[in-house]
Amino acid sequence: MKNLSPRQHEIFNLLESSGHLKAEEIQSAFKVSQATAYREMDNLARQGAAAKIPGGIAKIEQEIAGRCIQCKRESRPNLAFGLHTEKGEKLNACCPHCGLMALEMHPAVSAVTTDFFYGTIINAAQAWYVLESLVNPCCSPSVLSFASREDAKRFAGAFNGKLADFSQARQHNHKLMHFS
Repeated sequence: MKNLSPRQHEIFNLLESSGHLKAEEIQSAFKVSQATAYREMDNLARQGAAAKIPGGIAKIEQEIAGRCIQCKRESRPNLAFGLHTEKGEKLNACCPHCGLMALEMHPAVSAVTTDFFYGTIINAAQAWYVLESLVNPCCSPSVLSFASREDAKRFAGAFNGKLADFSQARQHNHKLMHFS
Protein backbone atom coordinates (compact mmCIF):
# COMPACT_ATOMS: atom_id res chain seq x y z
CA MET A 1 0.00 0.00 0.00
CA LYS A 2 1.30 3.42 -0.95
CA ASN A 3 1.39 6.39 1.41
CA LEU A 4 1.11 4.34 4.60
CA SER A 5 3.28 5.20 7.59
CA PRO A 6 5.41 2.41 9.09
CA ARG A 7 2.84 1.95 11.89
CA GLN A 8 -0.01 1.84 9.37
CA HIS A 9 1.88 -0.85 7.43
CA GLU A 10 2.17 -2.87 10.65
CA ILE A 11 -1.53 -2.39 11.41
CA PHE A 12 -2.38 -3.39 7.82
CA ASN A 13 -0.24 -6.56 8.12
CA LEU A 14 -1.94 -7.43 11.41
CA LEU A 15 -5.32 -6.81 9.77
CA GLU A 16 -4.41 -9.07 6.84
CA SER A 17 -3.69 -11.96 9.20
CA SER A 18 -6.64 -11.47 11.57
CA GLY A 19 -9.36 -10.21 9.20
CA HIS A 20 -10.56 -7.47 11.56
CA LEU A 21 -9.24 -5.30 14.38
CA LYS A 22 -10.91 -3.32 17.14
CA ALA A 23 -9.56 0.05 18.29
CA GLU A 24 -8.62 -1.50 21.64
CA GLU A 25 -6.45 -4.10 19.90
CA ILE A 26 -4.56 -1.39 18.03
CA GLN A 27 -4.15 0.61 21.25
CA SER A 28 -2.73 -2.41 23.04
CA ALA A 29 -0.51 -3.70 20.23
CA PHE A 30 1.01 -0.32 19.37
CA LYS A 31 0.84 1.44 22.75
CA VAL A 32 -1.14 4.39 21.38
CA SER A 33 -4.11 6.40 22.62
CA GLN A 34 -7.66 5.64 21.59
CA ALA A 35 -7.70 8.82 19.47
CA THR A 36 -4.54 7.72 17.66
CA ALA A 37 -5.98 4.24 17.06
CA TYR A 38 -9.10 5.79 15.49
CA ARG A 39 -7.00 8.18 13.38
CA GLU A 40 -4.93 5.27 12.06
CA MET A 41 -8.09 3.29 11.27
CA ASP A 42 -9.59 6.31 9.48
CA ASN A 43 -6.40 6.76 7.43
CA LEU A 44 -6.38 3.09 6.42
CA ALA A 45 -10.07 3.25 5.42
CA ARG A 46 -9.60 6.51 3.49
CA GLN A 47 -6.74 4.96 1.52
CA GLY A 48 -8.80 1.88 0.68
CA ALA A 49 -6.65 -0.46 2.80
CA ALA A 50 -9.46 -1.34 5.24
CA ALA A 51 -13.21 -1.15 5.67
CA LYS A 52 -14.67 0.61 8.70
CA ILE A 53 -16.79 -1.48 11.02
CA PRO A 54 -18.32 -0.47 14.37
CA GLY A 55 -15.40 0.11 16.75
CA GLY A 56 -12.72 -1.03 14.32
CA ILE A 57 -11.67 -2.00 10.82
CA ALA A 58 -11.97 -5.10 8.63
CA LYS A 59 -9.95 -6.51 5.79
CA ILE A 60 -11.22 -5.65 2.32
CA GLU A 61 -11.42 -8.72 0.17
CA GLN A 62 -9.99 -7.99 -3.25
CA GLU A 63 -12.07 -10.63 -4.97
CA ILE A 64 -15.79 -10.34 -5.42
CA ALA A 65 -16.90 -13.07 -7.75
CA GLY A 66 -19.42 -15.85 -8.17
CA ARG A 67 -23.20 -15.98 -8.22
CA CYS A 68 -25.39 -13.27 -6.74
CA ILE A 69 -26.99 -14.02 -3.37
CA GLN A 70 -30.17 -12.23 -4.56
CA CYS A 71 -30.82 -12.93 -8.24
CA LYS A 72 -28.26 -15.72 -8.92
CA ARG A 73 -26.66 -13.86 -11.84
CA GLU A 74 -22.91 -14.05 -12.40
CA SER A 75 -20.99 -11.10 -10.94
CA ARG A 76 -19.27 -8.74 -13.36
CA PRO A 77 -16.04 -6.94 -12.42
CA ASN A 78 -17.32 -3.36 -12.74
CA LEU A 79 -20.55 -3.99 -10.77
CA ALA A 80 -19.77 -6.54 -8.05
CA PHE A 81 -20.75 -6.00 -4.41
CA GLY A 82 -19.59 -8.16 -1.48
CA LEU A 83 -20.42 -8.36 2.19
CA HIS A 84 -19.14 -10.12 5.27
CA THR A 85 -21.90 -11.07 7.66
CA GLU A 86 -21.84 -11.06 11.44
CA LYS A 87 -21.75 -14.87 11.20
CA GLY A 88 -18.51 -14.74 9.19
CA GLU A 89 -20.07 -15.57 5.83
CA LYS A 90 -18.81 -13.93 2.64
CA LEU A 91 -21.73 -13.14 0.32
CA ASN A 92 -21.55 -11.82 -3.23
CA ALA A 93 -24.02 -9.74 -5.20
CA CYS A 94 -23.95 -9.07 -8.94
CA CYS A 95 -24.50 -5.31 -8.55
CA PRO A 96 -25.04 -2.59 -5.94
CA HIS A 97 -28.83 -2.95 -6.30
CA CYS A 98 -28.68 -6.60 -5.18
CA GLY A 99 -25.93 -5.82 -2.66
CA LEU A 100 -28.05 -3.20 -0.92
CA MET A 101 -31.00 -5.64 -0.88
CA ALA A 102 -28.73 -8.34 0.60
CA LEU A 103 -27.74 -5.94 3.39
CA GLU A 104 -31.41 -5.77 4.38
CA MET A 105 -31.54 -9.52 4.91
CA HIS A 106 -28.01 -10.33 6.07
CA PRO A 107 -26.56 -8.04 8.76
CA ALA A 108 -22.99 -7.29 7.72
CA VAL A 109 -19.86 -6.15 9.51
CA SER A 110 -18.41 -4.83 6.27
CA ALA A 111 -19.39 -4.37 2.65
CA VAL A 112 -17.42 -3.51 -0.45
CA THR A 113 -18.52 -2.44 -3.88
CA THR A 114 -16.86 -1.73 -7.20
CA ASP A 115 -16.34 1.71 -8.72
CA PHE A 116 -18.34 1.63 -11.96
CA PHE A 117 -15.78 3.72 -13.87
CA TYR A 118 -12.47 2.34 -12.62
CA GLY A 119 -13.26 -1.18 -11.37
CA THR A 120 -11.56 -0.58 -8.01
CA ILE A 121 -12.89 -2.15 -4.82
CA ILE A 122 -14.16 0.46 -2.35
CA ASN A 123 -15.80 0.50 1.05
CA ALA A 124 -19.55 0.45 0.34
CA ALA A 125 -20.30 2.80 3.23
CA GLN A 126 -17.97 5.43 1.74
CA ALA A 127 -19.16 5.04 -1.85
CA TRP A 128 -21.49 7.33 -3.75
CA TYR A 129 -24.39 5.85 -5.68
CA VAL A 130 -26.35 6.80 -8.77
CA LEU A 131 -29.90 5.49 -8.57
CA GLU A 132 -32.33 4.82 -11.42
CA SER A 133 -30.17 6.24 -14.21
CA LEU A 134 -30.80 5.55 -17.88
CA VAL A 135 -27.80 3.18 -17.78
CA ASN A 136 -29.00 -0.19 -16.54
CA PRO A 137 -26.27 -2.82 -17.03
CA CYS A 138 -27.69 -5.34 -14.56
CA CYS A 139 -30.69 -5.43 -12.22
CA SER A 140 -33.54 -2.97 -12.10
CA PRO A 141 -33.83 -0.30 -10.96
CA SER A 142 -30.26 0.59 -11.73
CA VAL A 143 -27.85 1.33 -8.85
CA LEU A 144 -24.22 2.12 -9.69
CA SER A 145 -21.31 2.77 -7.27
CA PHE A 146 -18.59 5.40 -7.48
CA ALA A 147 -15.61 6.16 -5.23
CA SER A 148 -15.85 9.89 -5.91
CA ARG A 149 -18.85 12.13 -5.32
CA GLU A 150 -17.80 14.24 -8.31
CA ASP A 151 -17.78 11.24 -10.68
CA ALA A 152 -21.18 10.10 -9.38
CA LYS A 153 -22.64 13.60 -9.70
CA ARG A 154 -21.42 13.98 -13.30
CA PHE A 155 -22.73 10.52 -14.21
CA ALA A 156 -26.11 11.23 -12.58
CA GLY A 157 -26.39 14.50 -14.48
CA ALA A 158 -25.49 12.92 -17.81
CA PHE A 159 -27.80 9.91 -17.42
CA ASN A 160 -30.76 11.31 -15.42
CA GLY A 161 -29.88 9.48 -12.21
CA LYS A 162 -30.29 10.42 -8.56
CA LEU A 163 -27.15 11.01 -6.49
CA ALA A 164 -27.09 9.27 -3.08
CA ASP A 165 -24.68 8.43 -0.30
CA PHE A 166 -24.70 4.95 1.30
CA SER A 167 -27.45 5.72 3.80
CA GLN A 168 -29.68 7.33 1.18
CA ALA A 169 -29.11 4.45 -1.26
CA ARG A 170 -30.05 1.91 1.43
CA GLN A 171 -33.20 3.86 2.31
CA HIS A 172 -34.15 4.13 -1.36
CA ASN A 173 -33.69 0.39 -1.90
CA HIS A 174 -35.60 -0.37 1.32
CA LYS A 175 -38.58 1.68 0.11
CA LEU A 176 -38.51 -0.07 -3.26
CA MET A 177 -38.44 -3.50 -1.62
CA HIS A 178 -41.28 -2.80 0.78
CA PHE A 179 -43.55 -0.51 -1.22
CA SER A 180 -43.30 -1.76 -4.78
